[in-house]
Amino acid sequence: MKKNFAYDEFSDRLMIFNSENTKPVIGSVNILNLIIDFTSNSKIANIEIRHISDYLNTIGINPNILKKLDDARISMKQLRNGYLIYFLLKHENKIERIPYNLQTSQKLISAEC
Repeated sequence: MKKNFAYDEFSDRLMIFNSENTKPVIGSVNILNLIIDFTSNSKIANIEIRHISDYLNTIGINPNILKKLDDARISMKQLRNGYLIYFLLKHENKIERIPYNLQTSQKLISAEC
């Protein structure tokens, strides 16, 4: 099975790819420490989280899990003035739900990654 994520320890970034995406990426949005790539049909193609170790530390999660990842997925839920994004990180038969609150007045088209 092809991995749908990549962790680059040197630059401390986690990239999660939408495995169902078949369209080319036509644009990106940079919001705080996230880069979100969109396809020609306005779906999310990839999400990159920069400085992921620092973020995990701030919410009390040991960043060493990044070196042991088996799987990574994204789940998005639209809330009042934005989105709640969960990064679902699977390691050693455990799943960590990493919340990320994104405030925006723009509607994003979500896709499970």
